[in-house]
Amino acid sequence: MVQRAFRRRYGIDPPMAKNIRRWYKHFQETGCLCKRKSPGRPCTSEENVHRIQEAYQRSTSKTTRHASRELTIPLVPVWPVSRRRLLMKPYRVQLLQDLRVGDRRKQTDFCDMLLEDMEDDTFLPRLIFSDEATFNP
Repeated sequence: MVQRAFRRRYGIDPPMAKNIRRWYKHFQETGCLCKRKSPGRPCTSEENVHRIQEAYQRSTSKTTRHASRELTIPLVPVWPVSRRRLLMKPYRVQLLQDLRVGDRRKQTDFCDMLLEDMEDDTFLPRLIFSDEATFNP
């Protein structure tokens, strides 16, 4: 009956019957059709915060995924707890090559060779810069 009256009055398709029943029930319970406040995201318990902190104190190089699996806590709460509550900053380990005794001489020789080649006008157009590098001993 409500759907027919709605269609007659506004000339458009009415809301679904289950929505009308839900709104009616809400109106009877509260006396208002105002939207209810959503519960929001659940807070992480202090116990879990303490467990996450202990996990990172045992091994500071642990990833958030590894900590999540180890503690059987979903990944979503581990990241914000470590960033906002424990004030930890993520970093990515970079592996660098060792410089050996003869490397300084090789670097100097390479620079000298590069300076000589740059005098040739055809060298610079053939030079390619990239962010990838491979070093072999």
